[in-house]
Amino acid sequence: MIIAGGGLMVMILETIFPRSFKDKTETIIFYFSLAALAAATAFSFGDLAKNFIIYNKFIRVNTLTSVLNIALIAGTFITVLSSKKYLESEKINHGEYYSLLFFSLLGMMLMCQANDLIVVFVGLELMSICFYVLAGFMRRRIESNESAIKYFLLGAFLTGFLLMGIAFIYGYTGSTNFTAIAAAHPQKDTFYLIGLTLVFIAFIFKTGAFPLQMWIPDVYQGAPTIVTGMMSSVGKTAAFGAMISFFSIFGLNDIPMVVALVAILTMLYGNVVALVQTNIKRLLAYSSIAHAGYVMVGFLSINAFSIHAILFYLVSYILMQSGAFIIISMVESKTPDNGSRNSLESYKGLGKTNPMLSLMMTIFLFSLAGIPPFAGFWGKYYIFLSAIQINYIWVAIVGILLSLVGVYYYIKIILYMWFYEPAGETVTQQRSDFSYTAAVISVIGLFAFGVYPELVLRYIRNIF
Repeated sequence: MIIAGGGLMVMILETIFPRSFKDKTETIIFYFSLAALAAATAFSFGDLAKNFIIYNKFIRVNTLTSVLNIALIAGTFITVLSSKKYLESEKINHGEYYSLLFFSLLGMMLMCQANDLIVVFVGLELMSICFYVLAGFMRRRIESNESAIKYFLLGAFLTGFLLMGIAFIYGYTGSTNFTAIAAAHPQKDTFYLIGLTLVFIAFIFKTGAFPLQMWIPDVYQGAPTIVTGMMSSVGKTAAFGAMISFFSIFGLNDIPMVVALVAILTMLYGNVVALVQTNIKRLLAYSSIAHAGYVMVGFLSINAFSIHAILFYLVSYILMQSGAFIIISMVESKTPDNGSRNSLESYKGLGKTNPMLSLMMTIFLFSLAGIPPFAGFWGKYYIFLSAIQINYIWVAIVGILLSLVGVYYYIKIILYMWFYEPAGETVTQQRSDFSYTAAVISVIGLFAFGVYPELVLRYIRNIF
């Protein structure tokens, strides 16, 4: 209710003030958005110990959904906090940006709390439509327009798979409600399995797993950098959160080899193609594909430990991926040619010109690579341990080897920052205290969860 009301209130604030007060209006909207997200986080903590189904059995409230809500809201809070200066520098500082963030967050929360297939669809579409608009928010840049249209066309196409899958499941079980379907104990009929397969394909697309990952590099490169950070971390977390809820009811345990194949191919594709990238946004886009593969390993068997592992990984991933894109947004060189703005060459010597930004970026990259003492290490540890516990040791070994491949391209960025002299003109950064604060929050979270993972685990252990 707070998130929905916040999105509507932002739209009202944008319209009631005259255009001559635009700068003040955007500042008011910025602070109001932060306050609404902080309030929503506080209320979500109050739901951690609850367990009930509301609104005619459409919405579930329990520890799992509450942990996901807190992670999603916190990720959006970091995004909003880092947005103000970026929007001003790109001359796209419009109130509807914050409204779109709120409504996309509302869609994500609906997906994760859904107890009905129709609510999953509504939440997914609400999130997706907002992301289509946000991807093209820099509408004077051809790359941003291109990313929006690619995302929209492919997203609309894959929505058909989700709806057809829902139709097959409804046709066989006579219900779209999770509780009713679980109580009916549906047999593994052909049409029922086709329905589950089609829904699984739609989720593969939204999470960016192989073979439906083709949209990610272009969309992530063309979208505004702050939006890319949110899509690749918070949006992906929502899709995986919905998968946890959906497949803990419907089960993927009958097709572990299919899940294993998807996970391995996703890790392989993301890590190998990332090796040859020269644009840092594309590099992290392929990296995010690889991370989708790591998370998919947790879905080999839906049990208590694997869900704990997936949730810990997702919480860590929001912090490290969002933080990395915040640093990229602060480092972006203001050149007319958008293609060269985020080249790896522009990071040469950054450690000498701006050591604080370089230090934080190094921490985010170490965590993405799974190097201790940061949370990313424990995320991968728990994910691969969940595979070992169900005797899929070979999947864990392949995953560990491929994650070592990933270390190379993360280290390459670190070498550019610290061991090279600045190339050409020094990249100038416009200092933004809010963006620095957001990056520092992410660093503290990664270090705290890495040194003391119980900060997260003590909440998610209550899920079962």
